[in-house]
Amino acid sequence: MALAKIGALDVLFRLFPKILTPPAVHHELITEGLRLAAPDAALLQDRYEAGELVVVAPRDASPPAPARLGPGEEESILLAIEIEAIWLLIDDLEARRAALSSFVAAGSKAQIKGTLGVILAAREGGALTTEVAIQLVEALRNRPDIWISADLCDRALALLELGNSHLHD
Repeated sequence: MALAKIGALDVLFRLFPKILTPPAVHHELITEGLRLAAPDAALLQDRYEAGELVVVAPRDASPPAPARLGPGEEESILLAIEIEAIWLLIDDLEARRAALSSFVAAGSKAQIKGTLGVILAAREGGALTTEVAIQLVEALRNRPDIWISADLCDRALALLELGNSHLHD
């Protein structure tokens, strides 16, 4: 998770106090992360141990709209449909497209939010100041191990700066 890499997991849990993840996501984040000695893996493991992140296995084996996805993305889409989630938190563009198709095929009302959307929602809801939100977006853009496009970061920054000018009106 990108927010863990920049030390901003609290932002996520201010909006979503409990997050369900499928086993493949847990494996990617924790098992593989700890094997690689990734510092964010230990932070995420603490959240699993605290019950803020919870592993739930989807029942179905494949999404209604098949796509070439990794197991974590595929299981996340399935789980969102099965539990009738309000939000699916996912950044990968192909996974977002596959999720939208799967949601339509399944009649799901779930919506998709990525890392930048979480930051913008936290700012909009008052959980973050504009300045901190801008710092987080810039931190995401500057990390070579986080694959969120610079264009998307620029658009998020523009929205934050626009919103900030309205706060002073």
